[in-house]
Amino acid sequence: MNIVVLVKSAVDEAELKADQSGHPVLKGAATKMSAFDMNGVEEAVKLKEKNGGTVIVLTLGGPEAKKAIKEAMAMGGTKAVHVLAEAADAPDSLGTAYCLAQAIKRIGAVDLVVSSEGASDTYQGEVGAMVAEFLDLPFIAYAKKVETDGVKVRCEQGLRGTVRVLEARLPAVVSVVSEANVPRYPTLLQVMVAGKKAIEDVPIASLKGPDYPDTGTVVVDVSVQSASRKRVIFDGTPEEAARKLAGALKQEGVL
Repeated sequence: MNIVVLVKSAVDEAELKADQSGHPVLKGAATKMSAFDMNGVEEAVKLKEKNGGTVIVLTLGGPEAKKAIKEAMAMGGTKAVHVLAEAADAPDSLGTAYCLAQAIKRIGAVDLVVSSEGASDTYQGEVGAMVAEFLDLPFIAYAKKVETDGVKVRCEQGLRGTVRVLEARLPAVVSVVSEANVPRYPTLLQVMVAGKKAIEDVPIASLKGPDYPDTGTVVVDVSVQSASRKRVIFDGTPEEAARKLAGALKQEGVL
């Protein structure tokens, strides 16, 4: 099977800082593979290990996206395609989906496209479905279990305490939720080998055809949600402090 897995280079929210005006400092901010995309990569690699074939890592972004690509390759990706787009040229979700779909067409025979449920930074959850639409392929969303026999894909989807089973003929696009699996942690050797795997760079301009959907979307403002803490300190022995903490939580209605 030829499987394409979509990944995104996202800002590492654990390292993100804000300026005095409450806006996130994005320039020079640390990046990583989107946390949810790790589940997508894990599912793609599991399917490859069971059915054979290749896993092609596909992303769109600037030079910093190479880090996310190598993370995905270390997890088991076979090779990668990097759609190069500097920050000034970065499209919105619709434009991103269009360019990724065009890149998939360039790859050729693809049996399955796997994405995560959404990106850990913006969490719009749109790209997977849009890619399916641009490719005119069936789409199954929020899958917590994915199986394929090479002819069709069968997914289990959690729905308000019940499980719905969906099937689609291949090729198809599937998005997986974080409950689908536990992403593996690559060994040092796998990380070193990943650095030698092939990465094809594709300029975004080469993918924009006359039907490119230029929506003109503009991000007006991004601000950090403020949070205040009471900074209450409970003195005494560990047992006394624990009782005081439990009492305070009950008073606040937390317990």
